[in-house]
Amino acid sequence: MRFAPRLLLSCLLACRLIPAQTAAAPKEAKRPKIGLALSGGSAYGLTHIGVLKWLTENHIPIDYIAGTSMGSLVGGLYATGHSPEEIEKYVEGIDWNGVLSPSIAFRQLAYRRKEDTREYPSAIEFGLKGGIRLPSGLSGGQGVGLVISRFAAPYGELDNFDSLPTPFRCVATDLKKGREIVFDKGPLFDALRASMSLPGLFAPVKIGTMTLVDGGLLNNIPVDVVKQMGADIIIAVALDKPPDEAQFQSLLGVAARSISVMVTANERRSLGMADMVVMPELTGFGTNDYLKWKELEQSGYAAAAAKRTMLSKLSVSPEEYSAYQQRRQAKRRSDQLKPAFIEVDGDIAPKRTEALIDAIATNPKEELDRGNLENELTKITGMGRFDTANYSFVHRGELPGIRVSVHEKDYGPPFLKVAFLLDASRQEGFRFGIGGRFTVLDLGGPGSEWRSDLSIGQVNRASTEYYYRIQGGKFFIAPRLFYLEDSLPLYSGDKQISDFTTRQTGGAVDVGYAFGRFQELRAGYTASHDRLAVSKGQEAFDPIKGRSTDLHVKWAYEGQDSALVPRRGIRASVLGAWVIDHPGVKRTYPMADLSFGYARPFNKNYSLLTNFAGGSAPDEEALSTAFALGGVGRVESLGRGRLLGNHYYYGGARLLRSLATDSLSLFGRFYLTAGMEGGKAWTPSVSALPRYSGSFGLLGETTFGVVYFGAGIGDQGDRRMFFRLGRVF
Repeated sequence: MRFAPRLLLSCLLACRLIPAQTAAAPKEAKRPKIGLALSGGSAYGLTHIGVLKWLTENHIPIDYIAGTSMGSLVGGLYATGHSPEEIEKYVEGIDWNGVLSPSIAFRQLAYRRKEDTREYPSAIEFGLKGGIRLPSGLSGGQGVGLVISRFAAPYGELDNFDSLPTPFRCVATDLKKGREIVFDKGPLFDALRASMSLPGLFAPVKIGTMTLVDGGLLNNIPVDVVKQMGADIIIAVALDKPPDEAQFQSLLGVAARSISVMVTANERRSLGMADMVVMPELTGFGTNDYLKWKELEQSGYAAAAAKRTMLSKLSVSPEEYSAYQQRRQAKRRSDQLKPAFIEVDGDIAPKRTEALIDAIATNPKEELDRGNLENELTKITGMGRFDTANYSFVHRGELPGIRVSVHEKDYGPPFLKVAFLLDASRQEGFRFGIGGRFTVLDLGGPGSEWRSDLSIGQVNRASTEYYYRIQGGKFFIAPRLFYLEDSLPLYSGDKQISDFTTRQTGGAVDVGYAFGRFQELRAGYTASHDRLAVSKGQEAFDPIKGRSTDLHVKWAYEGQDSALVPRRGIRASVLGAWVIDHPGVKRTYPMADLSFGYARPFNKNYSLLTNFAGGSAPDEEALSTAFALGGVGRVESLGRGRLLGNHYYYGGARLLRSLATDSLSLFGRFYLTAGMEGGKAWTPSVSALPRYSGSFGLLGETTFGVVYFGAGIGDQGDRRMFFRLGRVF
């Protein structure tokens, strides 16, 4: 019994120690997991940035995030560890015009594709792979692909999207099976690109047996997806704009609203599962207002602030939020890379592969130049065969590298490019022409091609050329055959008295050097049979016909930013020929023709476009129609071909005032234009003093070519109103 007091003391100490230890390490209360569902909605989706910014400033952690379409882009940026401020900077640097353009920027096209665009300015291109087919979208998606690659490249190899700084999902629609696809693993690029494939605008993404488009068709606000990820509380950001009565007054407006109604139906089911809904005010904005991203962001911020009472209950302490951000940043991968190797995935010729690798390869000790890489990939798509070229970071063991993925257009080659030209004026009536260019790429080797033209109407032409790049290099040989028939009016004073037709049938062979995207030099020999004769009206002269041969050399530079209405850059060409034979001329002689165009912008609204040209031939009567002035872009107050002669010069300048708003348009850009021109084509019996013209009008750069409605007033009282659809400059 003597040990009883000691035993009692031990029990008392034990009883005191146990609660003391419990007080020192209390069990932490488990906070609810918060999920964010971001709606699709084109430019409206930029409001998500403002919502994220408000949540960040108020220390509300996002444990799970899912998005559709534009919601997937903003959600993907946040999920990869970017702060709202970084997302702002990222969006500010996006060239939205380039991203949403139906085609690659003109400057990025290969030289021969620039020639195609000038000759056939319509964006209509058929593919002939397995029959006549149109592309599956206005744009192949190169622009939007590069936007995604810029931040998704480090996450090219993911077993699960839960390993991202913030667990992420995005939604797409499989057209083949009509089902929703939720991406939770694989390359992040593929998931985002599929989710953003707006039907009609961007070509679908093919992954395995699936053909994927925008997820908004079936699940525009993926609340259920966030719930399945494990969120206890779900915040949904909905982008619903009340319809505008004016929308019901147009075909496109009714179509757009009809699609919106279908999408809204699936949104309502999703919103019923959300715990909180944030709805930014969208009045005054359009779905193409990407350039108003800052105002849209502010609308999202204000919408979140309006829900302060409810959202603030989800705030955590500064210390806990700091720890949350640290955990996010610990999972973030660097967007810089020192590549030890480069892989190219796609059906691209070995020499092009080598050239691409050489162009983007850097010293393994230096960081990758992302701008140079993207420029080279865009050049690949500018060749015409491929619609997209993107990149991601990969690892082979411990070695970091780059994988470039190149995708060939699924509807061609071969390609058929179609365009039409329409002219109308009171003096000349209505003139119409239609034509097409058939091109087989890489026939006989990389860069070699067979190109044929056929047109009827204003100009009747049939021609074919085989362009062969010797050993796949820059030197080429280009034999061609051609038939050309063109007509011009003949005037007596200001009165049209007859039309005469020029007809040429023959062939030529050129050799040359392709400098790259911007210039070409070629020289060669031409032999043809020519006939010049009056086709209707008074017999101004007897037909001139016979053999025509020449040696010629031509240098051309294509440095402008558009084939239709350039706002920046230089275009120049020099053609010289030594004519050996010509109908009606009994001697050999030289000829020359030069042109120069320069465009520069003053600001986003105003730009100046200038053009200069000149040419000369001997003072032979048979060459009195060698050069022509008059018509659209060639002294506009005068009728087409009003001035004819053995020599000519021309100079013109026009001021363009853009009518574009901050809303991007798929139908093109329009300008108010005013210009001054002067020039003369003359024969020895006519004065070489210039004729002057002022002009003004409405000029549009559209998917179908230039639309120009204008009027010209001349120095001698000439007046002319005209309409042109096709090409102008």
